[in-house]
Amino acid sequence: MGGIMPSVAHSLPLDAALYTSAELVEHRRNILRYARSFPPGPERNQHRQIALSLRTLFRNRAWLDAHVSKDMC
Repeated sequence: MGGIMPSVAHSLPLDAALYTSAELVEHRRNILRYARSFPPGPERNQHRQIALSLRTLFRNRAWLDAHVSKDMC
């Protein structure tokens, strides 16, 4: 029996929603703004790490091709 939670990759439908580049960048900015609302510590660091992970994904061409709408770029 694998992990407690099902894999995210297995739970995403094949026709998952696509986003525009602008929507993804704005989402990252909002996460950073939200992180700044916390005092320095673990919760703030967690949100900053999420934003950093998104930035890494934005640099991955294969991930962008799979998640960004071509007609809305």
